[in-house]
Amino acid sequence: MLAKRLGRVGLVACILGLLNLVASLDADEIQNPAARPDENKNSAKVSVLPPAADDVRQAVRQGIVRYRSTRTKPKERAAALKQLALLGQDGIAAAKDLLNKELQQVEMVNGLAKKPSKFDAAIKKLRKTLVDLRQDPDLSKDQLQKVGLPALDGLKVVYLQRAKAMAAQAAKNASFVESLRQMIVSLQLLQEQGFLDSPLPVNDFLQRARTQLKELSSDEDEQARAILAKNQAMASQFSSDVLRGMDALNSLRMTCGLPPLLYDAKLCEAARGHSKDMQTRDFFSHESPVEGKKTPQDRGRLAGTTVLGENIYMGSSASIDALKAWFLSPGHHKNMLSESAHRQGLGHEGRYWTQMFGVGDGEGK
Repeated sequence: MLAKRLGRVGLVACILGLLNLVASLDADEIQNPAARPDENKNSAKVSVLPPAADDVRQAVRQGIVRYRSTRTKPKERAAALKQLALLGQDGIAAAKDLLNKELQQVEMVNGLAKKPSKFDAAIKKLRKTLVDLRQDPDLSKDQLQKVGLPALDGLKVVYLQRAKAMAAQAAKNASFVESLRQMIVSLQLLQEQGFLDSPLPVNDFLQRARTQLKELSSDEDEQARAILAKNQAMASQFSSDVLRGMDALNSLRMTCGLPPLLYDAKLCEAARGHSKDMQTRDFFSHESPVEGKKTPQDRGRLAGTTVLGENIYMGSSASIDALKAWFLSPGHHKNMLSESAHRQGLGHEGRYWTQMFGVGDGEGK
């Protein structure tokens, strides 16, 4: 009887031991999932990558960090892109993503810049008023005083406001411009190393970057910028009063939506000569009594250039007074705002002023 009882106790102890062992194994699996049998390795909840894949991912992360931390170093950026491109599909995708994000940000800025500003409608309306006046064959001084001057005054205010807004936006865009320039240099370096379309489409990214840089860095009129730069280079040749008058005319033209005029030293010479003749010979006319200088074209020819038109004024030694008078005189007004003129010259002697206009570059071009 005792033996039977002991046998039963031993059996129960054995069963309890087995249960504890099973519980212990289950707990170990919970704490160490990777130690489960092979059939559980592909579980959706557990991702075990081979060492090689881990190395690639780490290298991709390093390449991304390297690219982002060398924004002002084109050679290092090119090296980072090359590193990524050589890492296979993951690296190529990361390089494309970096370049795309930079370009998309600039494209968004350029897209906003192309939208009409709150000033554009007012500027367009006021400019049209002045164009209609110029094209009126019966234009009178009274029209210029009652319609032209108020339109010009309003246009100056709105034009200045827009110019300030554009300058503020240009300052904001400066960082994008520099970033694009650095990107272009980096991509060009990759081109030199044989990266054109594969494994990284360098040519496509380079074209996009150049397009965005051109749109972002260009102002209202590149032609105007070029003319003003040439004028600045020639400024030392002219007196301050002549420069003020020529600059004032160019400001007027640009405000009205017309290109500025190129300074022409030969036209200035002819203009000053006629002003001096009018003062010393006491006459006021486009037709000169001086031999060989009868017409504006004659005077331009003697100075070595050609003449499209001429304005004359008598009454003040200040160039701005001459321009105001010409603005209110129909014929002179049309000369100053002519779409055919490309060059200007200004000269004075005492209270006499002469303004001359030419086409082309003055050298037959």
